[in-house]
Amino acid sequence: MTRLDPRTKLVLSIAAIVATLATRATLPLCGLLAGAFLLIVALRALPQWATMLRLLAPMLILLTAIATVGNMTVDAVAPALKLLALGTISTALFVAVPADELADAFTLLRLPPAFSFVLIGGLRYAPALTEQWADLVEARRARGARIPRGIRALRAYASLIVPAVVRALRTADAMAEAMESRGFGAKNVTLMASYCLRAGDWLFMLLTGVAVFFYLTAIR
Repeated sequence: MTRLDPRTKLVLSIAAIVATLATRATLPLCGLLAGAFLLIVALRALPQWATMLRLLAPMLILLTAIATVGNMTVDAVAPALKLLALGTISTALFVAVPADELADAFTLLRLPPAFSFVLIGGLRYAPALTEQWADLVEARRARGARIPRGIRALRAYASLIVPAVVRALRTADAMAEAMESRGFGAKNVTLMASYCLRAGDWLFMLLTGVAVFFYLTAIR
């Protein structure tokens, strides 16, 4: 799968997401989730999957609790399974396709540059903002200001919001200048890497389209 064109990987992921969204029964969702998890194992992306699971855990528990109150059947866990499957598929996509290749795939698909920038910028700079926030917390502790636990910590963290916003604005300003100097939004865009849809890519997309068609027909 690593040799496939990024556009092919994107199409495969979209097809899996469509199949997951169209599924309502618990058993087919378990099958989709199992397939996505096997892909995570094949990509050796268990740490990334564990991080995603930790972030989604509160929402998964809430969905399961709400659904179980009104419906005591097995299908009550279907919403939580669907969310988990979508998160697993998205994790596999972001691990299999680096941010640069994903941006190139959007460009080759003639999508607006702003769309690519919002998605790829979020993937790249969200960890950077997290690191900046951690630096601010460590700087506060280095000055001898302890951060209490529990609800009292909210007041301490509130004092860090202003410097965090200032840093974010500086980063955005520097990024805007760099984008402008590199001709962001120009019509004739050139890519650093060359991509070509080979026979294997077309075969994968054809088989995926046929499989999704028959799957959607079967679950109706």
